[in-house]
Amino acid sequence: MLVKDVMTPNPITVRPGSDPLAGVAICKSGGFSRLPVVDDDGKLIGIVTENDLKLFLSTAPSPGVMKRQHRMDQVMRSPAISISPDYPLEEAARVMVKHNITGLPVVDETNHLVGIITHSDIFAQLADTLGAETDSLRVTVQVPNRPGELAKLADRIAQAGANICSVVTHCAIDCDKEDGRINLTLRLEGTTLDDIASVIRQDPAVEILYAWQRKSPPPEANGA
Repeated sequence: MLVKDVMTPNPITVRPGSDPLAGVAICKSGGFSRLPVVDDDGKLIGIVTENDLKLFLSTAPSPGVMKRQHRMDQVMRSPAISISPDYPLEEAARVMVKHNITGLPVVDETNHLVGIITHSDIFAQLADTLGAETDSLRVTVQVPNRPGELAKLADRIAQAGANICSVVTHCAIDCDKEDGRINLTLRLEGTTLDDIASVIRQDPAVEILYAWQRKSPPPEANGA
């Protein structure tokens, strides 16, 4: 999954000479927490958050009568941290975590803005990948970190008549070494926990860590 598959294309933008007060209004009306700042050619030159704008307006002196208004380039962060549309989604997540930010402008090779991606976009895609809205069975197993282990496991699951909808791998014990172990979280359909557990346990090198299947709809927000 790439950034371009999840990003919001052609986001709302502001110019460096825009009024910060107008920026706050745009954020409120559109439900945005950040606005990319672009030049006349559509190239990214900065980014401004709603919090930055509010803080600036609460502390900045009045521009005064007959003087120029405050400008967005007084508030924006420049250069803005950005990402390419052809980068993997996990790279966008890594950059956000590294810089403690919740959104990234997406630019092409000429630095023209083509989209924006947020942590909410990534969370939504992760939930979809893991089948959060389905009643599929999720099973996490630990296997030796050696070639062919996933293929062997998949073959046994297929012989049991089950279908693997998604697989997520994550490090367990010395997972960077040949004698290490890795965890696999499988989303399965067409089976029960008892049936699939008996199949998986045919290989003593594979350990079932936990299993989960939603038995009732998740709680809905009450709007409070």
